[in-house]
This record gives sequence, C-alpha cells and structure tokens, in this order.
Amino acid sequence: MYYIHGGAYRDPLITSQSILPTLPYLFASTTASAHLIAGVVSINYRLSPYLSHHTNPSSPSDGSRNVKHPAHIRDTLTAIKWLQRKYGFGERYLLVGHSCGATLAMQVVMGSWSSTEEDRENGGDLQMPMGVVGAEGIYDLRLLRDTHLNYPVYQEFIEGAFGKEGDSDWAKASPTQGRYARDWTNGRVVVLAHSKEDELVDREQVEAMRETLGKEAREMRRDVVLELKGNHDEVWEKGIELARAIEVAVKMLEG
Repeated sequence: MYYIHGGAYRDPLITSQSILPTLPYLFASTTASAHLIAGVVSINYRLSPYLSHHTNPSSPSDGSRNVKHPAHIRDTLTAIKWLQRKYGFGERYLLVGHSCGATLAMQVVMGSWSSTEEDRENGGDLQMPMGVVGAEGIYDLRLLRDTHLNYPVYQEFIEGAFGKEGDSDWAKASPTQGRYARDWTNGRVVVLAHSKEDELVDREQVEAMRETLGKEAREMRRDVVLELKGNHDEVWEKGIELARAIEVAVKMLEG
C-alpha cells in the first residue's frame, strides 16, 4: 500500500507520518487486510508556498516549499517508480490519498494531467496500481473554488499550487478530466470515501468524480462511494475511518 498525504499542497505539519494513526487499525488481527498487505509506504513531496502559516511559514529560499504543479505529481511518480524498481511489486499495490493526496492518487492513473514530452517520459515506465482509495478528495479544482467563493483561502491555495486560472489549465490537472477507460487498463477498484461531516471539502467533489468514473467505466473495474464519519482531518488523525476505507478496497481486490 502506498499513501499520499494531504495538506492543501502546502501545510508543512501534515507529512508522510500522517498515516501512522491508521496502521494499528489496519493491521489489527481481526481485519481481513492484516495478512493481505505486505508493506506500507508513505511519502513526502515538495510543497507549494505558505507564507501565512501560523507557526512555520515558508521561505522563498526553501526549494522544498516553493513549487507548483506539476512538481507534486512528478515527485509522486518518481517515488513510485523508484520503489517498483527496488522491490519489483509491479502493479500489485493500492494507492491511497487523503484530500489533495487523493488528487495526486487519481492523477497517477488519469493519464492526461500533462501533455509535455518531459512528463510523458516521466510516467512512461510506471506500472499503474490495481486500485485507488481517495479519502475526502479534491477532484475538480474549479468546482472547489466556485463552491467556496466566499472563502478566499480556496482561491489562494489553488493558485499557490497551480498558478492563476488564466495561466494554467486547472481542468487538465483535475481528476474529473481523466481518461480512465483508455489510460488505466489494469484498474480494478476505486473507493471514493467521504464524510458528510467534512467541513473543508464538499460532497460535490465526490459526485463529480463518480460521474466521471461512470462515463469512463471498464467492465473489470468496480467503483464505490463509501460513507465515512468525522471531519476532514479526523479521518486520518483518528485513523479508524481511513483504515476502514482501505480495508474495503483490499477486500474488493481480493474478491
């Protein structure tokens, strides 16, 4: 299992260690996933600027906290490919992401987030995962902004990560634009996990992603929406709900 943390592409306090609360529940002896997951990897990726962070504002001189798309997804692809070469697991992995980590997880399999030659080469030898779990995920950037027009922080963090809307193609980077039937031929499972109590990412994101997957259906792939409990960050902070979403996906892959 491969985990990608959230944090609006910029929060330095949400890191690869955010998977830790989930692990005791995931590997409890009573869960079916306990003997089916051979290992867990959780990575960090370079972040976008966050000059107004309350305790740890970014510095313009810090290269690890001053990037824009597609640096986040390039880092993610580089890490997965390195692990595939080192451990030889091929397609036998589940990709799990929370919030913008779910965005990155779906970008891995969407096949159309960039049209540059560099990025086609970067993703060329990647073996796609058999399944994806998106928890409290962001799947349509413009829709997220438009749903929260009264809250400038959404425009701020999206521009910080992707540039101004007129200067970059927000749509191309949004997983709702993916060509999954064409580009993710080995995909078997998608779990869109979302809590009605999420105060940061609205339900419309899940519905938009479900609509896209319906249009991009493949006979061998099963797509489900899973209802979670808790607010946006409680899903990973408490761990039990994220573990439940992962276990649902593992059981579906086993079946």
